[in-house]
Amino acid sequence: MKGEPEVALCCMDDIKIIREFGILNRLFLGYMTKKITALDISYSDSIFLVNIGDREGATQEEISSLLAIDKAAIARSVKILVSKGYVRVEHPESDRRSKALFLTGQGKQVFEEINKMNTALVSYVLKDITAAERSSLLRQLEIIEEHSRTFVSSEKTIM
Repeated sequence: MKGEPEVALCCMDDIKIIREFGILNRLFLGYMTKKITALDISYSDSIFLVNIGDREGATQEEISSLLAIDKAAIARSVKILVSKGYVRVEHPESDRRSKALFLTGQGKQVFEEINKMNTALVSYVLKDITAAERSSLLRQLEIIEEHSRTFVSSEKTIM
């Protein structure tokens, strides 16, 4: 179709890129899973907690959209985080069906610990990358994310 980029056959560089994304994901997940066990929180719940902490007052729907995770998954995680005393839920006057999310004092402590771990990891893995290269990398990752969201939501099948 006009205006849509052609999908090229997978080449060796594409395979290497996919492999690198997978390796980075597994290494980060493994590191964080080990580090957070003492905090009594799962890796998946920690992702939600950190994003709630970064966006106090955001709704479940906003966090779901931001992370590209289905609403049921965040609802389950919020329930767990509330039961552990890390998150509290408020219903805004403007929309009583909506659930605004906030960290409790205990949740803020866990948030700070997880942020220290994230900062240590990212600082180490990017230690040889200049500020300009980091900025460029972030822009490129944002473009890749946007294209990924568009591609997945378009429900295209490539074959």
